[in-house]
Order: sequence, then C-alpha cells, then structure tokens
Amino acid sequence: MSTGPTIDISALNMYNNGWTIQGRLTVKSAMRTYKNARGEGRLFNIDLMDSSGDIRGTFFNDDADKWFTTLVPNKVYKVRGGTIKQANPQFNQTKSDVEITFNRDTTFEALPDSLAPQIQFSFRSIADIEKTDPNTVIDVLAIVQEAYPLGSVTVKSGANAGNQIAKRDVMLVDQGNKTIKLTLWDDHKNIVSEDTTTNPVIAIKGVRVSDFGGRSLSTTRSSLVELNPDLPEAHALKGWYEMQGSSSTFQSVSGMGGGMKDPRKTCAAIRDEQLGHKEKPDYFTLRGWVTYFKHDGTWNYAANPDTKKKVVQQGDGWYDEATERTIERCERRYVLSLSASDHTGSHWFSAFDDQGRALLKISADELQELKDSGSSQFEGTFQANVFRPYIFKARAKMETWQDESRVKCTLMEAAPLDWKAGALEVRKQIQEEFGI
Repeated sequence: MSTGPTIDISALNMYNNGWTIQGRLTVKSAMRTYKNARGEGRLFNIDLMDSSGDIRGTFFNDDADKWFTTLVPNKVYKVRGGTIKQANPQFNQTKSDVEITFNRDTTFEALPDSLAPQIQFSFRSIADIEKTDPNTVIDVLAIVQEAYPLGSVTVKSGANAGNQIAKRDVMLVDQGNKTIKLTLWDDHKNIVSEDTTTNPVIAIKGVRVSDFGGRSLSTTRSSLVELNPDLPEAHALKGWYEMQGSSSTFQSVSGMGGGMKDPRKTCAAIRDEQLGHKEKPDYFTLRGWVTYFKHDGTWNYAANPDTKKKVVQQGDGWYDEATERTIERCERRYVLSLSASDHTGSHWFSAFDDQGRALLKISADELQELKDSGSSQFEGTFQANVFRPYIFKARAKMETWQDESRVKCTLMEAAPLDWKAGALEVRKQIQEEFGI
C-alpha cells in the first residue's frame, strides 16, 4: 500500500488517477448473486465515510470472494485502486456523485481506530424537519424519549418479496418541544431496546425524511448512528432534557407520541361536531380502545403484491384486472371494520393493512392461514387484541354509496398509548386551567 497522501472522499471524480482515500467502513452488504446476458455472478457493496462525505463501492465475482470475509464494518481503512464512475442514485444512497468499482488492483490497509476520520454533522432540529421535503437525507441529534419493541414488515416486491424484515420505532425529542418517529432498520435496530430507561442522546448522519403521517425518519444502510456522542451539542441536549425536557409536553410532527398535530376529539365529538360534513375531510386524534373487530364477513382482500390492486383466483393463479395478467401468488391485505370506544361512547372505524398489522400484531396472510386451517387462534387473535389503549389518528370524510351519503371514519395511524406523555399532557391542561 502506498503511503502517499490521501484525498478527501468528496474530492473523488472520474478524472482521478492513482488516488488514495482513508475512511471508516460504515456499511457492508450481504453477498448477492445476479444474472445478465453475460451469465451469472456475485457481488457485494460497501460504503466508506470520512469527514468530507461518503461513497459506495462494489466488488464483483473473484474480487468479491477475496474481500468479503476480510473487510469488517466500522473499521478504518486506507484504500487505493478501482474504477470511478457516475453514481446510480437508484441503488446508491450516499451523497457522492460517483461510486467505485473495485478490481484486482484494489488494496485495503486496516488502520487503528485512532486514525478514524472526524465525522462532520450538520444537524437539523425536529421543527426544521417538519418543513423539510420528503426523501431528503439529513443529520439529526435528539433524545430517545421512548423505544418500542421490535416489529416487522413484509417485503412487498423484488427478490425478497414475502420476507419479514425487522425494525424498531423510537420517539425522538429535542429542545424545540417537538417529537418525531424514527424507524431503525437493519443492525441499527439493536442500538436501543424497549428496556432503555436512560434516554440517551442519538446522533444520526444520513437519515431519510418521510412524509408518512406528517414527517418521520428512517435509517438507511448508509446511516451512521451513534449513542451519546462526545459532542458539545450532545452534552447541551442531555443537560436540557435532565433539567427541563423530561417534564415537558411535546407536539408530534409524526402524528404519534406525547402530542398530536391534529386536534384531540372524543367519540361523542365526532357526532356532536359533525366531523366530516364539510367539503374537506376532518383529521383528528382519539385516545381510546378497540372493543370489537368485525370478522364474520370481509376483513381482507387478495392483492397483487406489486400493485396492491385486487386480484381474483383463476385456476392455480391470481388474475389482476388492472394489469391484465395472472400472477402466481397473492398477498392478503386488511380491510377492517372495528369499533373503538372512549369515556364518551363508541364509533365505527375502517382500517387498512398498515393499521391492521399494528392492531392485530400479525399479517393478513398469516391470519388467513389460521382461518383456513380451522385453528382456534384465528378467533383468539381478535380477542387478544381488544381493550388495548391507543392514540388513533383518524380521518372523517363524507362518502356517497348507492346514492346514500354518510360520514366514514378511517384510522390513519394507531400508536400504543404513551402513559408518561399522557400524564404530562393532563398535568399541563390542569396547570393551564387553574393557572398553577
């Protein structure tokens, strides 16, 4: 390995020759196979990061076999050799405009952690994230207010269609008295657990903004996540939370947690205030319990995993009228009708697949299998998931069917009730009411 000077990752371009970079290996993918006109092959990717930025690199075939077991995530390497080409943003989530194809001339030299690059952050507050465009990749520094148990989602399409992927949702807060939902994927999901009681500071470089339910955040394979970093901003944030923030009431920009962006309503208010009767839908939140799931009729439908459109069984396959083609396998998706109650009464709501999974803790495919097998767990699943407290985000909208107009209430989100945040909210209401 050359001991010549290194250049910043951000300075790499397609005209560089004889370059050497030094950075931390932040992401290492699994070994994958591919097939094209020239035959089959193997590949894996890595992401390297220094203080100036990050870059994606790919190994193929013999080079992939050579380096796959050698390179270790989070280690620091000096790297030389490879072909630099334009980055493909469809598969590359780094901020670099170029990427590297490593070859037989590539060399990696492991370096001590003391030579790790100082990562430069550009943190955005949660209040600023609320005004940030979806799919923007940003840096964030916040307090982990609460970590939820591990959950999972089913891959809808692609080579991994049908597979379950684990995730963990956490609620973040900062000095702006705002809270936002963060979803941790891949190995990042294990950095905290639901048993975490110390409310650590979390710093994330390269987290993606989503517009699901307002604004939320998701880690990517390229994200760099660190707990309690030794940064002045982190120490200041932790001090604020211990002195003041832990007893504050927060407003959510994700429609979940200790405060809600939409007004809080009761079941009685839905009728008394005639929600949904205006030209535009009414959005509101409701603290309540699911008291009954209707499941003696249609509670799911068979869908094309790619389009989510309804399909009908045709012989051994499933016919999708939208695409006019037959597929081998369908995906069951929830279309639930349920009754939710609070201290003022009850109301009927509709809920679709994401909300159904959150409420029943099982996919519609798995629940259909229980029904088809005659298992008592089918009925037991519905019984086991009633009378659990939630904060619901809902929409009330006037709909017309067969010349009859009626208000339909649909659940947009269902989050387990945060008792601590709820108590703080009640305390704040009492203080405002009595001027305490």
